[in-house]
Amino acid sequence: MMSEGQGGEEKQKQQGGVNIVLSPLPEGVEPGKVQVKVIEQFNNPLLQRKEVKAMVYHVGLPTPQRLQLREELAKALGSSPELTYVAHVYTQYGIGVSRVEAHVYFDKNTAELVEPLYVKLRNMPKDQAKKIMDEIRSKRKAAKKPAAKGGG
Repeated sequence: MMSEGQGGEEKQKQQGGVNIVLSPLPEGVEPGKVQVKVIEQFNNPLLQRKEVKAMVYHVGLPTPQRLQLREELAKALGSSPELTYVAHVYTQYGIGVSRVEAHVYFDKNTAELVEPLYVKLRNMPKDQAKKIMDEIRSKRKAAKKPAAKGGG
């Protein structure tokens, strides 16, 4: 049973005779909304990008898809979604919090050169990524030559 508490107080939950203390949500985080808090930014001049670590709060919701994370991060950082790539998403089970690592490039050409193909594919709509993968597979198939027949 949960005890009634004021907005910022910790709540206690009794489970099997043991009191469990549930920590309150960070200030400004509302259940049912996806909110991004940037934790760390590192400017990497060699790769012409910002490397960003952020906490994404999605209490009461499933883990957001990369496309949504990309939009939310770009909005939080004041950049374009086309220059933002979500590299990793680490979700903590059951509490609606994910840690995200992303790269924000200064220009599109650098992003195309530096970011690996698998990350680019993960950060685009599924139908578009499938189309690109089908093209790559057909090129690989065409490049394979039939085995030479032994005529000894």
